Parts: sequence; structure tokens; C-alpha cells
Amino acid sequence: MGSNMFIVSKRFISFTLITSLYLSGCVYVADDDEEGDSYGYAQYVNLVPQSPEIEFIVEDESEATLAFSEATAYTYVTNSTFDIEFNQILPNTENDDFISEDSLKVSKKNLHSYILYGDADAPSTMEISIDISDIYDDDFDDGYALVQFANLANINDAVDVYILDADASLTNKTVDYTLAAEDYSGEVSLDAGDYKLVFTESGTDTILAMKNDISIEEGEALSYVFVSYENAGFDDPFYSIIELNDDGARQLTNEAQDSYLRVSNNIVGTSAIAVAKDSSSSTAIEALYFGDISPLISVDIDDTDDANSVDIYLKDTDTSAVLESTSIDMYADQIVMLLSSGDTSSTVTAYSHTEDLRVIDTHAKLLIAHNIDNESSTSITVKVIEQGSNPDSYDASDNISYLSSLNIETEAGDYDIYVYDADTDDLLLETTVYDIEKGDVINLILSDYDYGGAPYQLFRYTN
Repeated sequence: MGSNMFIVSKRFISFTLITSLYLSGCVYVADDDEEGDSYGYAQYVNLVPQSPEIEFIVEDESEATLAFSEATAYTYVTNSTFDIEFNQILPNTENDDFISEDSLKVSKKNLHSYILYGDADAPSTMEISIDISDIYDDDFDDGYALVQFANLANINDAVDVYILDADASLTNKTVDYTLAAEDYSGEVSLDAGDYKLVFTESGTDTILAMKNDISIEEGEALSYVFVSYENAGFDDPFYSIIELNDDGARQLTNEAQDSYLRVSNNIVGTSAIAVAKDSSSSTAIEALYFGDISPLISVDIDDTDDANSVDIYLKDTDTSAVLESTSIDMYADQIVMLLSSGDTSSTVTAYSHTEDLRVIDTHAKLLIAHNIDNESSTSITVKVIEQGSNPDSYDASDNISYLSSLNIETEAGDYDIYVYDADTDDLLLETTVYDIEKGDVINLILSDYDYGGAPYQLFRYTN
């Protein structure tokens, strides 16, 4: 299956992972070869897609608390075996030792990424170990990098891997690797340069994940692993790219992933609004009633390198008059919410922001939006507390400005919600939401009354 450079404990995972290490200079240990021979590097990674934050305990000391797609920087350690424990961080509690402890053996002149992945309730582990013996030299100047590929997605199907020059097309290209589920390729040497990496359904031209303009530099050691996650409101998984590097991790754009837009209607003075895309006559949503959120509108991204400008028109269904128009810059792999508010007798306003609809299996996620036109000049704060609790015993959230939102994670149950003027602490709204369940992703839209002004109200939309 290739060399010993890539050592994997094969279990279940889903995502596209890029492990990127720039070895020349930053990984060089010392001029003393004997000292260098007795050391390696360790990194801890949370790639459990539907999990909350996880604390990694190494040798009884807290190494890091990591959200999904986060990782520690590489830590310089002696050749040894390290005991690892895990605590899952829930919103109101902590799930100590929620899975069995494990260990990581660090070998000399190796770079180890210890990855937690799989189901949120019972994650598995994967170790990627890169042997840097050939390029473990501050004077390395041979002009190439080492690259590895793996398929650990939860689709249980084979994928084809293409390594292309940046901006190249798949037309008439030969598959570089076909990887069965939980398979990996072994390493390949690539000249330093800019590349495009493409994963397709095996035997087809259906692109599942793609990233263009990947800069590969001399002396790097990289691993690309194909994986996935669930968003609320979607039947199909999303595929993503996570880059692990010596500084930690970052999630990259999947340029093959569609983008989506949806709209909320909190415009006073209409029975419903129509939503048009690209032109005022091109209707995407026929009737969106007050307090509702529209279905998802698919947005094609023509140029993945730049933003695509999407024109949206909000029209009164009774008169066909355009109440508001706006242009939204959208990129590949985005979900965007357009919040609309105001009054047809005065001013209608709309503002967009990206949404995180990733499901967390252990608890719920509340997406709270400030659409109260009567408080448009005022930021608000909220308290989400267990039903019947004293609100004076709890701190308020961060400020939420008009036509913006805040994500709050909470465990299953019934909750009282208090909304305050951020400047005066005056209570604007008190209400209760019931039957919040694990895995829920819920939009809570704070709005004027149907006919404008107070009493304010909260609209709930479970994705």
C-alpha cells in the first residue's frame, strides 16, 4: 500500500483533509543530529463533524479544547508514548471521558497528526505519521514535495483522485488514484508549484470536492483526505477541505459545492412578498408570508476565484411593487440568509450574512436574528435559560445589531428567552420555546408585531 510514510489506523471518517507541513526551516530541530534523532512532533485534531468542542488531555494535562476543524500546532516532543483522554464540552455541562482513553507513540523524525473523527457519541481515532527522514534537513533544495491521498468519507464508495496543474480542466485527464473507502495511496513526489486537486465519484465525472490554486512548496509534506458533514435542511452530505499545517488547521472552500440563499420576511404592511433573483421579473419564491423563511434558493457560482454578484428583488405580492433590491456577493460553498425588515409605509431594509447550519448531534444550535424594525437603531442582547429559572442569575449574550444574528448552542429542553435593549437593559420581549431536541438547528427571528411596533414577537423555524 505504499511506503511507511503515511500510517493510518483505518476506521470511519468523512471530509477532505489537507495535511500541510512546510519542513524546510520550520521543522529543522538542531545542528546536533543525536538530539534531532530523539525527537518528533505531535498534533491533535478534532474532525468529528457533528460534535461540539472536545478537550484533549495529554499525560493528565489539558493540551487544547478544539472545535470541529481545529487543530493544535505541532508540538516538539521526545520519542515516547503519550496517554490521551477526551472530554466533550456541552453548552451547560461537560461530558468527561466520554470515550476510552488512547495513546500516541511518537517516532523520531516523524510528524504525527492524531485525529479524532466519526460519530459524535463515539468517535474513532486516526493517526497520520509522516516520515521526514529524506527532507529533514535545513539545506534541502531538491525542488519537490511529498503528497499523499486517502478516502475516509462516509459514502462507502470509491473515489477517483486527479492531480492537475492550477486552472486545468479534467477533460482527457487520466485518473491518478482510485481509492476505495478507507483506502490511501502512498506518497508521490510533486515539483513545487500550483495545483488543482479533484475528487470524483469513481468511474464518473461527478466532482465531489475540488480546490484550485493549491500552492505546494519545496520541502512540504502533505496529505489530502476526502471527508463529509451534515447541514440541517439538506438530504445530501456536504464535502469540505480542512488544511492541517504546523500552525493548526483551517477549513478551505470546496469549489465544487453549490451555494444557497434564503430570505426571511418581517416586512410590516404586506400580506406576503415575492422573491425574484437576477431580475425583478424572474420570480424564485411566489409568496413568502410575514414571519416565514423561504425555501433554499440554489445559486450557481460561475467563477470560483471571485465573488458572484446575485441581484435579489423583494416585491409586494398585492401590487408587484419592488419593496427592496439588493446585490449579494456570493462564493462557492456558502449558505446565505437575507434578513428583510421594515414597513411598506416608510423604509424596507434587507441585509445578508452567511449561516452555519452544521448539525451538532449532542445538542441544539439556535440562530437568533434581530429583525425588530422599531429597534433598528438599537442593539439587543438575549438570555436563553432553562424554563422557570431566574434571569437575573444569568449573563446576557453578546450584542446583536439590527439585521444581524448570533448563534447560541444549548442542550435539549424547554427555554425561556429574554430580549433586552443593549444600552438601557430594558426588557423588550419575554417568551418560551419548547421541545428543543438534540441535533436541532433552529432559526429564531425577533420581529415587530404583524401591524408594526410592539408587542414584539419571536418566530421559530426548525431546519
